[in-house]
Amino acid sequence: MNISTYDYIYVPEMTGNIEFDVKNLLELNGKKDTYRHVLTVADTNMQIAEMYGLDKAKCRVSGLLHDISVIIQPEDMLDYFINCTFYIDESENIYPFLLHQRAAKMLSESLFKISDPDILSSIECHTTLKDNPSEYEMSLFIADKLSWDQDGKPPFYDMVKKELSVSLERASYAYINYIIDNNMVLHPHQWLLQAKKYFEKLILR
Repeated sequence: MNISTYDYIYVPEMTGNIEFDVKNLLELNGKKDTYRHVLTVADTNMQIAEMYGLDKAKCRVSGLLHDISVIIQPEDMLDYFINCTFYIDESENIYPFLLHQRAAKMLSESLFKISDPDILSSIECHTTLKDNPSEYEMSLFIADKLSWDQDGKPPFYDMVKKELSVSLERASYAYINYIIDNNMVLHPHQWLLQAKKYFEKLILR
């Protein structure tokens, strides 16, 4: 994915310092709120890494990069996926912003030269999760949800935090159930539904 093709995106020279480059790219493109959000997610992801013995450096990088694609307009993300003949979920076609998780993985590879599969796979499904998720994928998924980017504390916060003290799986499952049961999903992505089925078999068996 080459973002320099979009004339509304300012692409600064990359220094190789991810902390600096993420801040620079987001702020230069008017995404200061997103920068504050990714910092919080990175910190939360590192805390979860500490709890579950994950690599904290990996979790910080995935937290910093997970929303990097918000500099691209959703319609352009959809056009890109269509032109490249990539699979597009029905929910992504209706709400193209959902593609930002997959586009962020691509930008992490092309612009930030990330090759670590734990980081890339976590970024790719941080909004929806997916079937049989890894610990790194669940960690970023939970960190993103607990780092609410709206005013106040999210309604599911206490419940997910409580389940997080038990396991990554139970925390992920609690969040997914909450948003589905409370009609917080406008159109469920098939990855989200697959994750729900996976946890049901794992936890309720």
